[in-house]
Amino acid sequence: MWGRLLAVVLLAVIGVYAVLLERPPDPAPASAPPVDFSADRAVSAVDQLAREPRPIGSPASDAARDALVGRLRAEGLAPRVDATASLAAEEGQARAARVENVVATLPGTDPTGAVVLMAHYDSVAAGPGAADDMSGVATILETVRALRAGPPLRNDVTVVLTDGEEAGLHGARAWVREQLPRDRPTVVLNWEARGVEGPSLLFQTSPGNAGLVDAWARSVPYPRGDSSQVEIYRFLPNDTDLSPVLDAGRPGMNAAFIEGAYQYHTPGDVPANLSPASVQNHGGNALALTRALGERDLAPLDPAASGAPATGDRTYFTALGHLVTYATFWAWPVAGLALLLVVVLIAVARARRKATIAGVLGGALTYLVALVAAVAAGVGFWAALVAIRPAYADTGPFLGRPLFYEIAVGVLAFAVTTLVVSLLRRRPGGAALCAGALLVLALLAAALAVVAPGSVFLLAWPVVGLAMGLTLVLLAGERLWLAVPLLVLGAAPAVALLIPFAVASYGVAEVSDGLALAVFVLVGVPIGAALSALPQPGAVRGYALPILAVVWVLILAAGGLFLDRPDARTPYDSSLAYVVDADRGDARWVTADEAPAPWIRSYAGSARAPLAVWPGDGPVGTGPAPPLPVPGPVATVLERTPAGVRLLLSSPRGAPTMFLRGERGGPITVLYPGRPPVSVDPGPGPLDLRLDDVGREGVVVDVAIPGPVALRVDDQTLGLGAVPGFTPRPPELRQARGNSSDVVVVSRAVAVP
Repeated sequence: MWGRLLAVVLLAVIGVYAVLLERPPDPAPASAPPVDFSADRAVSAVDQLAREPRPIGSPASDAARDALVGRLRAEGLAPRVDATASLAAEEGQARAARVENVVATLPGTDPTGAVVLMAHYDSVAAGPGAADDMSGVATILETVRALRAGPPLRNDVTVVLTDGEEAGLHGARAWVREQLPRDRPTVVLNWEARGVEGPSLLFQTSPGNAGLVDAWARSVPYPRGDSSQVEIYRFLPNDTDLSPVLDAGRPGMNAAFIEGAYQYHTPGDVPANLSPASVQNHGGNALALTRALGERDLAPLDPAASGAPATGDRTYFTALGHLVTYATFWAWPVAGLALLLVVVLIAVARARRKATIAGVLGGALTYLVALVAAVAAGVGFWAALVAIRPAYADTGPFLGRPLFYEIAVGVLAFAVTTLVVSLLRRRPGGAALCAGALLVLALLAAALAVVAPGSVFLLAWPVVGLAMGLTLVLLAGERLWLAVPLLVLGAAPAVALLIPFAVASYGVAEVSDGLALAVFVLVGVPIGAALSALPQPGAVRGYALPILAVVWVLILAAGGLFLDRPDARTPYDSSLAYVVDADRGDARWVTADEAPAPWIRSYAGSARAPLAVWPGDGPVGTGPAPPLPVPGPVATVLERTPAGVRLLLSSPRGAPTMFLRGERGGPITVLYPGRPPVSVDPGPGPLDLRLDDVGREGVVVDVAIPGPVALRVDDQTLGLGAVPGFTPRPPELRQARGNSSDVVVVSRAVAVP
């Protein structure tokens, strides 16, 4: 019993140490040497540039653009504003905007190409975007300052501060289309944020990343992130400004910090909530990587431009503070080694009469059931919280005070793990259960070698360690003094790799998707089974541990519900908008909330249902509102042909955003005054076009729609202060995240013959 307890304590220490090693570094003060990156200097820029929301085309966005031009000019660069337009279609909606990117170049001494530092200076309408993404902009500004303080680099360093990322990656799309050199090697480094704190993670790279990862591994002072995140991100629908670069077949890397996502895209994304340590991690890596790439031949890194042979990918990860990289080609051998060692373990366990083939297969099946049960338990845990506190359906999954829930999920994982081990520790036995679990993981690692080879390390190396450790324990016989250190050493890779991964998974969707619980069980069951296979089993019997753990889950959940209540420090998100039907002259309050707070219900308390005059997706709650005497949007037919229609869309009230909707659609061309025309074919389906930064003069839209068609045109402004009857939110509520809350929409039907 004491031997197993000692093993648990040692493994817990390794796990905590591994998690702590992933934290970002301390911020450097403003007095740091000029050639170094200083988070204090960068955060000072954020304080000045992120004082209010900066949605595309807003006066605040224009002011930020001008300020950035001034700051780059003060660093001795010659910045320019690239004024153009962008149009793209995603998820059934076409989105267009005028774009004003800020671009400047720090010339190299003998350039082989350019290193591009990219971040976006716009924000969502709900918040000032101190982290997302003025932290990235400030990272670039401070990096440029530090570069100029040191010796000049061989390669050009180009700064691209993009416009309109939050409205559809408009600035990056336009830059790739019009400015990205087709025959000059170029590497793009994009700096993002999906929270306000945490380590700066290298979470995405272009395919064939061997050269990029090598440069990153050799240069950055605090490497965080791993190649499993690259593989996962390739399967996700998420996008950043790097996406158009990768779509063009050009090389790049994406880094972001993602913790503190409660403030992401909300009024809470203010400078006071931004972690200087995260900015230091971001900027220290940006400066080091830019210097490394700035001195090397870029041609091998950009085969599309240089014609150089393509390279493979590299697997990379940190283990107990040490960065490990190797060619992803080794995914197959590593997965094969894991499977081979599991076979050896099964053979030794059979020879030592500790397991049978049937027992191993039963252990494998039980392990699979435990993993499915863990995901179900995690999802069910969140569903239970939402049932008790319905507001979580709108403000979640990122909560203001999630700590008790996060601990509860860890304890729930302990409950599942100890229940499984308690059920099977006698028959088929700990060795059989551990061998069966490792067999499942080894087969999963082999499957990952096919579909996501960069993530094989996450399962294969824990299997290698545990299989070797338990095999040696079984060969050691009854010598407990030898078995405990062997098992701890064997389990160390699993703890060092998977426990930080489980903790970091809270940043993906907090406790709502069961991911963290599943990873805890993933590593917990084989380790728990291996512990139960140690000689001289202890005297603990029955199911006291899982039952006690479940009791603590309930206590922690109750504590979380008590502590995580809305107040001025951690308000809940709440969605409210105002829409006017210009044809009928009536108005409605609108909310997208599924469980609206009493303040929201006082405006829009009806059952949720579709609303034709509302341009958002899905059903909404509504309520009667006093009409606001404003003119409706105008759609003037400039030309009608059998194949389509040309419209001039304008807003007499000067709304910066307009929508054009219809039951039928087709290829679209948009022409902003003074900007080049842009076109897109959104594919079959209804017409759904959003236009941002619409000026008083309006915008011309060509849509290939034959025959008579009924359309609807809307214009949208920000802010509800001018609406009769509106009063500010109580302190326990805040504007919902994103761009669709606190807007005034005026809608009008248009019949095109």
